[in-house]
Amino acid sequence: MKHAALLLACCVVSGLAIGQVTGIHAEVIANHDTTGIPGLEGMKTYHLYAQMTQATDELSAVFGDQATPLHVNSTEGFYQSALGADFAWALNGAVLPFFPEVNYDSWFTIGVTDNSMGSLAGAIGLDMALASFNSGGNFVVDDPIGGSVFTLLGDANAVAGADERVLIAQLTTAGELSGSINVQMFVEGLQSQSMQVLAMPIELPQGCGDAEACNYDPAFGPENTAECLYPDACEDCEGNCIDANGNGTCDCDEFPGCTNPMADNYDGGATSDDGSCIIGGCMYLSAANFNPEATYDDLSCVFAGCTHALALNFDPAAVLEDGSCLFLGCMDPVGLNFDPVANVSGTCDYSAVCMSDLDGDGYVDVFDLLLMFEAYGYDCE
Repeated sequence: MKHAALLLACCVVSGLAIGQVTGIHAEVIANHDTTGIPGLEGMKTYHLYAQMTQATDELSAVFGDQATPLHVNSTEGFYQSALGADFAWALNGAVLPFFPEVNYDSWFTIGVTDNSMGSLAGAIGLDMALASFNSGGNFVVDDPIGGSVFTLLGDANAVAGADERVLIAQLTTAGELSGSINVQMFVEGLQSQSMQVLAMPIELPQGCGDAEACNYDPAFGPENTAECLYPDACEDCEGNCIDANGNGTCDCDEFPGCTNPMADNYDGGATSDDGSCIIGGCMYLSAANFNPEATYDDLSCVFAGCTHALALNFDPAAVLEDGSCLFLGCMDPVGLNFDPVANVSGTCDYSAVCMSDLDGDGYVDVFDLLLMFEAYGYDCE
């Protein structure tokens, strides 16, 4: 009956205090996939904060009992260093630089992280919860007597400060956190304004573990994608418009169409070519006016070849003379039938007299006689 009355009273006060304590927030301070500390692979270290609303608010206690249980749970248990402590104010700050793993021990606190900070904090009634906590189980305070982590009025470490929050635990685990936290606080540091807020869940950090996302944070695993932000079709992660074709127009502002002025369906308003152009032209590779861009043959092909009907290689399909004509004829100027057009050697007719023109000057003269004297007496065989 006493606990029922206490619960009712706490709930009423809690309703009045919502404006002063907004929740219990978990923040990842280390992802041990990247710290390289042996034995901590796959784990993350979290800080739990009681979030206030004013810099002068002061945290008095974190507590639990049968009526208002305190739970701090993990699906994989909590890391405990052999050189660590149950409470941060008991940690030897001089040891921490030499043993990196001790920096990530799991413990509870009110505002401090080691014994160098000075503290008025203490704890009571937590033996069973700590026994479970230190042996790989959850931290649960739900017995009739109850227990608490507390500090005394005026403890500077318990004041919210500029960030309006007070550290209440460090937890290292490979599992998923959950819990239910009860706190007592002094509004604006006034003991006369003591308020309790009950059964606040641990609010896990929201982040993005997808390396392809704009807001990727390596502190989060690849399964954490609910908060991920990705570039869209219009802008990249920096807010710059995407211009995949490099034409100076943002892709989302593109107006696709045929941009070839020679096409039948040319669109002067199009900003990017969509491959729809319809172009008439000659599609025969052997044609002089072959058009590799043509999509249909418009019967405009022009074929080059020999256009002279008297040539040996006359091509009746050719409309463009390409200088390839072959003409058969006498190519010897001395021949009676010499053909200056001929480029294929044919039969030449010669005059009997002119056959005596040995030097080919068009005359039978003394020089031809001299040539005969030079050859006289040689055996033609």
